[in-house]
Amino acid sequence: MSQRWVLPTLITTFCILTLGMLYMSRRPLCIDSKVVERIDRGAESVFRCSLNRRVPFSAYFGEHLLTIEGRVQRIERFVEAFAPYKSSVRLVILKNKPNYFLITRDIIYIGEPLLETRGHLEKALLKIWYREKAQNLFAYENLFEEVYTDLMLYLATGDVEIEDPFRSVRTRLGDSRWPQALKSTQSYCQSPWKNSEHYQFCSQMQSQDSPLKDQVLELSLRPLLVSSWVEAYRNLGFRDQYYFVRNLQKLISGDHNPDLPLVKTGGFAPQIAPLFEASEAVKNISNFLMSSDLAKTSESYRVFVALVANNLSRYGYNGALDGANFDLLLISDVKINSSSEQFKHYIALSKQNPRTKIAIKDSENLWMLPSIYPIHWPSMESLHANRIIYKKCGNYDFNFVWQFAFATEKLMILNVCKDQRLNLMGYLKEGPEAFGEQNRNIPFIQFHIPSLLMRKDQLSHVDSVYELISRRKIDNPLSQTLGWQKLVWSEKAQAYHPKSNIDGIEWFKVQ
Repeated sequence: MSQRWVLPTLITTFCILTLGMLYMSRRPLCIDSKVVERIDRGAESVFRCSLNRRVPFSAYFGEHLLTIEGRVQRIERFVEAFAPYKSSVRLVILKNKPNYFLITRDIIYIGEPLLETRGHLEKALLKIWYREKAQNLFAYENLFEEVYTDLMLYLATGDVEIEDPFRSVRTRLGDSRWPQALKSTQSYCQSPWKNSEHYQFCSQMQSQDSPLKDQVLELSLRPLLVSSWVEAYRNLGFRDQYYFVRNLQKLISGDHNPDLPLVKTGGFAPQIAPLFEASEAVKNISNFLMSSDLAKTSESYRVFVALVANNLSRYGYNGALDGANFDLLLISDVKINSSSEQFKHYIALSKQNPRTKIAIKDSENLWMLPSIYPIHWPSMESLHANRIIYKKCGNYDFNFVWQFAFATEKLMILNVCKDQRLNLMGYLKEGPEAFGEQNRNIPFIQFHIPSLLMRKDQLSHVDSVYELISRRKIDNPLSQTLGWQKLVWSEKAQAYHPKSNIDGIEWFKVQ
């Protein structure tokens, strides 16, 4: 062989031998995990590295396996601080069922888009660990599982950002308030806070008759509770955080006294008021915290429970009897059309005033704006508002007015018998005078109900409040009963503002 070919030949031989040694020594496609034993994706599979199973090369796993492995290991390392998994887990990735999610005892079935977005795989692993350790059966346990594993997710990863791969939205803490947290089925399905198991149901949902309908009320409370829990943990001192986390497993595996109810207040298909049922769910979760033996043995845990209660109060929840409180509640005798221009005005009003709680109600439903989806709510029970506007056609007596005595102090009744457009922007900012200015052709009376109740006996026999006010006389007995001293005309509002010593009727416009 010519001497000039020796060096290139040696270099080529060395490279071939090096590549051969690298090929022989390379790690096969496998997942370095203590809990995940196997991952399947159609005909492709990888196994736990310790099993030493060689598999054909997979372009998908070649690209994604290290990311999946890192996410799994992060959860593994976190839960091992409490107790390791008892069993191994198989992960099945579904290429052709993008919104499918199901956890059996030791198998996670997950659609590929859900796997590849934040939070769903982590939640699945945490739920398997939770179900291995939990030893308490009680009402609203499904809700508790979600809240507990959300807190674990926060502790393991530093956030509770769970992404909806189909709507490009993520969960956010601190945005939920009582009672706005309550959702209709449609609102729940559009929220990133819906359970991963419910993506498939939501994609197939055509109406309110969804199989989710009986679960939505309970599960819509999840962001309210999770925000309260996470904020409570953040507000613990470093030492209390340490001892609280150390005791987390005892919360679900230890004893509780007194025992918690096994059945929901209204059974599995509650027929009672939605607000009361939702409040019972919050109360049961709170009772689970307070009844744990940790409340007797751990100071840091007691501080956490107190902070949770305080946070719930700040978010608007003050117990089962407190009800739903709004700044403004509009009530209509006729069915509300949520696709109308009038409804769009209400939505815009709510969005322009995000700190003002506005709700709309007809005979069957309640809209907590800016949500466009209603909650079935046939009665006025448990509803309260700083101001109520009631659209009513025809006469009414004072007894009709007094039925709102427990719902509000300020009641404005509009004399509306046809589809007339309302503008509530001025009323929201400045009150009845601005309402009169922006709604020139709508008669109204604004009552201050506590003052009016001072003359209840004298006014009970009045058949028509509107006819009484239309006389506009201050020298008759009924006007004297109302305490009228003078009727002041407002050119701006085209309405009267009575000067009175009891303020039972504050403003009125008649035609």
